[in-house]
Amino acid sequence: MNSSRFSDPLPLSSDNLPPIVQAAQSEDVLIAARRYAALGLSVLPLRGKRPALRAWKALQERPAPPDMLDRWARAGLFHNVGVACGAASGGLVVLDLDQRAATLAFAARFPHLAATFTVTTGSGQGHHVYLVAESLPPPCRALDSPSGNVELQSTGQQVVAPPSIHPKTGRPYTVARPLDVRRVGDLDDVVAWIAGLHREVPLDAPRPIRSDPAMSVNSDLVEAIAAHFRRAGYRSKGPWLNGPCIYPERHAHHDHKPSFGFNTETGYGNCFVCGSILAKDVARQLGIHPRATGGLTPDRRRQNHDR
Repeated sequence: MNSSRFSDPLPLSSDNLPPIVQAAQSEDVLIAARRYAALGLSVLPLRGKRPALRAWKALQERPAPPDMLDRWARAGLFHNVGVACGAASGGLVVLDLDQRAATLAFAARFPHLAATFTVTTGSGQGHHVYLVAESLPPPCRALDSPSGNVELQSTGQQVVAPPSIHPKTGRPYTVARPLDVRRVGDLDDVVAWIAGLHREVPLDAPRPIRSDPAMSVNSDLVEAIAAHFRRAGYRSKGPWLNGPCIYPERHAHHDHKPSFGFNTETGYGNCFVCGSILAKDVARQLGIHPRATGGLTPDRRRQNHDR
């Protein structure tokens, strides 16, 4: 990938768009594919979100020659266009955030990395954040976090690129941030952040130990908290109830876009800004008294202490 074309992004006028933005705004996927390829990206034809080729391992290692794109086009394979991540595309890494809340959480944690070429996915809710890393991270993901799914697409993976059409919604993938792709040394901090989401609490926060009865939370208290959030309209996703943080004063914009989740299995709350929140603190903030539900823990001896 030509490093001069993927430098640190700067504010750009409509007359001075980076080449990758121009490619993404092409009239059709074949023109976009040719323009992506000219930038040194390894492109491939897609049907929906999946490769239209029986095998595309070679494209994970090096881009196809230009005439191959024409052969794929003549064969009618370019329904959509994809870009291979990893070394084949000069170290391209794409952060796939499937909900707006995840995008906001990422931008709050890594504002310098968020200032890069970004795509709004065809779902209308998610974003693809493009980065070029000198040291490629391994692919990793966190599913069903309080803000949705977060995936780091790297070596051996591909991403749907604009102006492809989402196979379910019929909407195009479009440019959200018309900036150049930011180059970084590594993405170790992002990998650690995703690992923390996968564990359901930040890496530096205490985790509940479910096998120790003394650490468990009274299920009646958990249900009372959960009932409060359900009445308040918090969205259910697996064991999580997601909505605005219970400490809006700690957020720059009072958490207008939800960043908080309450886990109905552990009794812990988790906010991308505030971190892990204990059940007793959640209850206190909501005005729920543990004593009214039988105490903080199911162990009667500990209940007297916790009250």
